[in-house]
Amino acid sequence: MKKLTTQITKNNETKTIYAMVDDKTAKLLEKADAQVMHEYIVAEHEQYLSELKETRRHQSLDLSLENGHEFEDEESDLEEKLIKDEMYEELHKAISTLSKEQQWLIYEIYFKGRSQAEIAQELGIDHTAIRNRLRKIYKKIKKFCI
Repeated sequence: MKKLTTQITKNNETKTIYAMVDDKTAKLLEKADAQVMHEYIVAEHEQYLSELKETRRHQSLDLSLENGHEFEDEESDLEEKLIKDEMYEELHKAISTLSKEQQWLIYEIYFKGRSQAEIAQELGIDHTAIRNRLRKIYKKIKKFCI
């Protein structure tokens, strides 16, 4: 490996830059015109700076682990995941025991995010009637799940 240098002027300041090249490339550049060698070194230096910027943006996971940083695997707690899955399954079974109207109400409020007032207005009833229907639904679900 050989270190080739050249001068560049940037912001009225002269700077010496270099590029590390293998022996074969160095011999070819030394035989070539000075302008060719200058352009080659400038291009290599710009590529080096670009790679340097890129590596600043990223840090490897291995390096982070070596520096003492630990990352928790959110899916590593298998027992908790199984419990959640069982709870969801039980909740779905409880909802399936409800009447079609009650299932529709649960769907509209919890899956579509509609308000009780919106649904009451659509059905032409008072919003307290929706609240009372939901209380009955909650009691049925609670009885099923206990």
